[in-house]
Amino acid sequence: MRKLAIILILISIAISAFAEDVSDKLRELRQLESQIEKAEQKAKQTESKKKKTQAEISKTSNVKQKTDQTVITLKKDELIVRDSLKAVNERIMDAKNTIHGMNTLINGEINSLIRSTKHSSGRKIKPSNQRILRDVLYGTKRNLDVLNGYKVMMEDDFEEHKQVFSKVNRNLRLETSKSYSYDKKLKTLQKEDSKLSQEQQKLQNQINQLRKDASALESLIARLTESSDTESSSYKFSSRQIPWPVKGKIIRSFGEETKSYGTSVVNNGIDIAVPEGTTVKAVDSGEVVFADRYGGQGKLLIIDHKNGFFTVYAYNNELLVSKGQKVSKGTAIAKSGMTGSAQQPSLHFELRKDGKSVDPLRYLE
Repeated sequence: MRKLAIILILISIAISAFAEDVSDKLRELRQLESQIEKAEQKAKQTESKKKKTQAEISKTSNVKQKTDQTVITLKKDELIVRDSLKAVNERIMDAKNTIHGMNTLINGEINSLIRSTKHSSGRKIKPSNQRILRDVLYGTKRNLDVLNGYKVMMEDDFEEHKQVFSKVNRNLRLETSKSYSYDKKLKTLQKEDSKLSQEQQKLQNQINQLRKDASALESLIARLTESSDTESSSYKFSSRQIPWPVKGKIIRSFGEETKSYGTSVVNNGIDIAVPEGTTVKAVDSGEVVFADRYGGQGKLLIIDHKNGFFTVYAYNNELLVSKGQKVSKGTAIAKSGMTGSAQQPSLHFELRKDGKSVDPLRYLE
């Protein structure tokens, strides 16, 4: 009898150790799944950034190409206007030189006429000499008026060419500056694109490794569960169907996939939208085997119902029970929230059979 008691004690210890081991493995699995979800979210964000960067590179390259073509055209225009400006300026200088020469010639002719009249000192200037002097002065004035008008016209033309040259030169500087800015922007974007590609590859490798680890852990849990005491695994709850932990709209269904980079994250339960602070209730009696913050699951509860089933409650704002505590069906165990990776106030609920996720809707009322 004493030996039998010792054997029963040893069996009890072994079962307790096994249950603890399964609990640890479940915790490790949830950590891996949380890491996968975070890596997938980051990979998706990186892919979005990379697409935007590549689109910006293409857009900037097109704009730079057009700007460079404009710069080439403006350089040609600047050269033409520069040459035209030079030619007009040369014509102005010729007109000025001609006017200066004519003034010198006129002064000489007038002096000659004045000297010739001095020989008739004390006498009046002859009418013929007066006519000659008047004709010379009038003719010279007409020629000077024509030359001055030509000079003014050339100066106006010069100012117009000067304004055109200034405008072309200003546009050329502006477009050249734009081209330089686009070139600098392209280098920055290409550097960012390269960085995102490296990050993308790093994330992909991380996701692949996490998936391998999660798959291996799933297999390990399955083996541990299969080797457990089958007498306690009735796979039955206290009623034919279990009540909902909260009442709300399902915003993500069981098995729904979120895809990126050729991989996907499968939802192991359902996500139910409810206001923050909604009371979460245990769907059946059992023992709390995990009650703590847990990565992407936020504040997490796991209940072992001692019949082969575990239930998982995530994204909570507050936990009302602790690990090792026995709970009854309908017991308030948490307050819902938006912790972890939750995108909106909700409850993430899972049903695990022998450690494997099953569709909760098959069992809920």
